[in-house]
Amino acid sequence: MYKTISLLWVRLLMSLIFLFGEVHVSAFLGITWGRSSAQTFVPSMVVDLLLQNGISDMRIFQPSLNVLDAFANTDIAITITLQPNYLANVKEQKHIDNFLYERVKSYVDKGVKFRYVYVGNEPFLKVTTSKKRVNADVHFLNMTRYALDSFNFPDIKVTTPHFTDCLLNVTKPSEGDFREDIKEKMIEMIDYIDKTGGPFVLNIFPIYTVSRYGFDVEFSFFDNKSKFKIVDGNNIYKNVFTFLYDTLVSALTKAGYGQMEIVIGQIGWPTDGYMSASEENAERFYRGLFQYMAKKKGTPLRPNRDISMYVISLTDENTNSLESGAYMRHWGIYKLDGKPKYKIDFTMQDRETKPTAARGIVKMPKRWCVFDGKTDHNKTLVVQDYEYACDDSDCSAFGAGASCDNLSFVQQVSYAYNMRYQMENQNQQKCNLIGAMLTTVNPSTPNCDFPIEILTAEFVDGGSLLTKRF
Repeated sequence: MYKTISLLWVRLLMSLIFLFGEVHVSAFLGITWGRSSAQTFVPSMVVDLLLQNGISDMRIFQPSLNVLDAFANTDIAITITLQPNYLANVKEQKHIDNFLYERVKSYVDKGVKFRYVYVGNEPFLKVTTSKKRVNADVHFLNMTRYALDSFNFPDIKVTTPHFTDCLLNVTKPSEGDFREDIKEKMIEMIDYIDKTGGPFVLNIFPIYTVSRYGFDVEFSFFDNKSKFKIVDGNNIYKNVFTFLYDTLVSALTKAGYGQMEIVIGQIGWPTDGYMSASEENAERFYRGLFQYMAKKKGTPLRPNRDISMYVISLTDENTNSLESGAYMRHWGIYKLDGKPKYKIDFTMQDRETKPTAARGIVKMPKRWCVFDGKTDHNKTLVVQDYEYACDDSDCSAFGAGASCDNLSFVQQVSYAYNMRYQMENQNQQKCNLIGAMLTTVNPSTPNCDFPIEILTAEFVDGGSLLTKRF
């Protein structure tokens, strides 16, 4: 009898909780793994890093079969993306069905745990100069939800990540709203995602936001050392994260979805390629962010909330797009040689420790391709080869405020030559440039590292239907 009464009370309590909307899924701290790089970590190595550092979630951009295989029976929750170039080839429901059968259903059966399927990526992005791509809309969201339901996966949620420029450029969070040119489509998308139980996913790049809004760079950090702050009625904002989060809350509230769950899809700090992009500032940013998250303070408009997020990114991506800035290639917490760049504690206990180094990394031989600096070369031809080498590799460490912005002309050419040589696995033919020579003497400077690439057996594609096993 007592068991029956207790069971009735439990059911009544659960009914009340559901009725008043007080059920909150436990927050998580995950990390993204983008593989737009000449060389990448092998998937088993990545799984080891996540387990050793206590990271529970990962977003992968290219759901390759060998990557998914590595996460079987690990209890690491995976988020995958149906990329725009994949969606461009989707004509019928069976295309989504077949994809999710192969990439989700088959791997759930193998013990892979999935959290979200992102459909498209930042569909209303304003800053890109690329040709318009087929991206997410309610049609593709519905097809994806239908497929997952047909496989009986109601707990795998469907949503689409958005960049902060989907919001108006406001001076106070209470003014927050979605851009007028996208509002109708955005609200249609939000309505569908909310009704099917998915969260609103927002990607935040603080280093971009402070530049776009003209804020003091100190506003990026939780230990803001400036007097810059934003006063909005009774609410005071001393960092860009709470400012943007509550701007989104205001926008959702005005659209009629004030209680919709919010997940931060990407947030972090780059270590090169831009003013203030450094390892020291990245460590400072993450330390402040994690201290803040551990306190579960929420924001002025959503106090006492535990916020889920993915930090960006596991490694640098030296072939990533430069459309938004050179720093887009330098989000990595790890260098491509497997060494962590700075101290960061994913347990959010504020320990003074670096993450575990990757095991099994094998560097190429200590050889560099450099410019000999002789003055009898035709300088016009040297400059042409220098520009060609940069275009064919990665010179994102150049530019104002970047680590290699003070190199001499000879050093700049050497850096470009070497990057092309290294990113092609030290192929000697790639060093066949005006004045180029191979050397075993490290040409690095105190501030500018001339890297040696790593050996890799991993092949990464971009999700094209031309490659069937992507």
